[in-house]
Amino acid sequence: MSKRNLALAAGLFVLTLGLDWATKVLAEERLADSIVTVAPGWFWLKLAYNRGVAFSFLEGMPHWLLGSGAIVLLGVVVWSLRSLASTAMGAAALGMVVAGGLGNAVDRLLDGQVTDMIAVWKWPVFNVADSAITVGVAMLLLASRKGRAHAAQPAADMALPRSDEDPPAVGP
Repeated sequence: MSKRNLALAAGLFVLTLGLDWATKVLAEERLADSIVTVAPGWFWLKLAYNRGVAFSFLEGMPHWLLGSGAIVLLGVVVWSLRSLASTAMGAAALGMVVAGGLGNAVDRLLDGQVTDMIAVWKWPVFNVADSAITVGVAMLLLASRKGRAHAAQPAADMALPRSDEDPPAVGP
């Protein structure tokens, strides 16, 4: 990973983690007794807690197990996808995914639950970390497709003779 991509990933990591933490603190301070309607029938700010993982799945599991399991899974994902950090998009995506995953895992380890506050239409309530993970994963998919297209190109070029060359000899 180049120094530029490392700086991009680190910057987005710090920004995302800070924004996630700040919005969770503000939500607990300001939304404990109220719901703020931003766009009627479409978008609200309201305090909610998730004791499971995505969409409250595995809600009965011990919070320390879910939190530490999330951190281990995050490490495996980053290790597996580290080659994508060679591009700016891949580095940015990894920074966002790691910050989002770590923000929710630490929340779960410290509080036994994840603080959510963004409600959009009929979607489950979510937070900044969830958004960073979602956008980061989409960017990782795009980065991996671009990486595959670039990797496949030289192989395809080598397989076909250029028009100004003789075709390869076959047989004795």
